[in-house]
Amino acid sequence: MRIRDRLLLAAEQQFAERGVLETTLAQIREAAGASVGALYHHFPDKAELYRQVWIGALADFQAHFRQAVLASADAHGGVTAGVRAHLEWVTAQPARATVLFGAAPAGAKEQEGNREFLLDVARWWRTHAGYGAVRELEFDLLYALWLGPAQEYARNWLAGAIRRPPAEVAAELGAAAWRTLQNPD
Repeated sequence: MRIRDRLLLAAEQQFAERGVLETTLAQIREAAGASVGALYHHFPDKAELYRQVWIGALADFQAHFRQAVLASADAHGGVTAGVRAHLEWVTAQPARATVLFGAAPAGAKEQEGNREFLLDVARWWRTHAGYGAVRELEFDLLYALWLGPAQEYARNWLAGAIRRPPAEVAAELGAAAWRTLQNPD
């Protein structure tokens, strides 16, 4: 594994375990088995290292979510697959999810990959809303209704307040999302 990748992986783990403010570059460097020079060669400071870790976590989540939703044959399948993909990803990637649920670094949401993801999901949604399968909703409200309960469950699991892994409740939360988002007409 390349040193840059080792640094990113070590930073992800340290940020998840200790929090961004409490994590030091020395801890990351030591966990990665990297020299001071190697660390600063790849990342000028902790803020940029966190930014890269956060953007990587976002891209990984989005890839899983996008694939699950866009591969679905219908609106019902896409809504429930999105919830399932979200909760399975959190269960499989707890450190990465912990980082992603933290504060977004400045400018991270404006990344081209994030814009493309949002456009793809919005386009998928508008297609199904267009023929009446799901409700017409502003994207921010849609996001909250679609993934809000799943995210809240995942946050509590990551914090240790809930023992049952998120993937185990995906069917129930997916069904709830569908009941909320389907067009009642």
